[in-house]
Amino acid sequence: MDSNAPVIVPMKMNIFKKKKWLGYTFYGILLTVALLYLRFPSGALRDFFQETSDRIDTRLLLSIEKVSPSLLFGLTFNKTKLSMKEAPDKVLFKADRLTIRPRIWSFLKGDFQYYFECLAYGGDLTGRIHFTKNRLGGPFDTSIQLNDIHIADNSFIPRVIGHNVEGVLSGTIFYNGKDKSLRNGAGEADLIISDGWIKLLRPILSLESIDFNKALFKIVLKNQKLNLTHVELNSENLHGSASGTIFLRKEFLKSRLDLKGAIEPFADFFQNMTDSDDIMKIIKQRLKGGKLSFKIQGTIKDPKINFI
Repeated sequence: MDSNAPVIVPMKMNIFKKKKWLGYTFYGILLTVALLYLRFPSGALRDFFQETSDRIDTRLLLSIEKVSPSLLFGLTFNKTKLSMKEAPDKVLFKADRLTIRPRIWSFLKGDFQYYFECLAYGGDLTGRIHFTKNRLGGPFDTSIQLNDIHIADNSFIPRVIGHNVEGVLSGTIFYNGKDKSLRNGAGEADLIISDGWIKLLRPILSLESIDFNKALFKIVLKNQKLNLTHVELNSENLHGSASGTIFLRKEFLKSRLDLKGAIEPFADFFQNMTDSDDIMKIIKQRLKGGKLSFKIQGTIKDPKINFI
């Protein structure tokens, strides 16, 4: 018998060995995942993120109920709230669940980019955030997609703008932040609020509030100015449009307004009015081409509305 003849390993034995090693690998993965969940330092991570938030902006108070691991090296934050320390009962933003995952290939290159998914106010926010100098709280850019966010008295928008508004919010936001002051950044937004209601800054044509089918907003932030390039509101009784600039101040409600617009009332609008005949005549005299033009100045807290 030739001692140099090759040893032939049966094909079934090779397949068996491969399956054996695949089984060991799968078991190792399951064991690692199980240990990760069982031994996950939820409390330590929660404290770390709350303390980090405090260092980034000492005015804010971040509260997290629980931190848990998520697939693809992510973290899930449950029952998260953000408020001002001076008024912790007034929540600026709260989320039922927030999941953040690193963009793997960017991390391998030393570039801090994350994807996030957030369930809040009956809808969701998804997007990405990129810390351009590879440190939390530093310069960053982000893109956000909003879907079916229900605005009500307990949500963040009425607290920020200081006025009552309700509806379902969707749209996109792009923002580039330089520091912790949002007004120093730049960005743009395309937003839609459907099936809503808003309390007016000041009564217009005897109206203190308006129910609307849809409100559209195109906004550009630059040089501490919010440029409302297009605002449009449609309701059963009227159509409104506006544009102009909001000059941002450190205290948002003191931001200065310079807006112009027009209201086009429909026939149903006049039928539902309860004003005197003299006021009705004045309104109709001011109509030009079926529209009533106006300008808004003053501040967000104390607007001055004049018809032109």
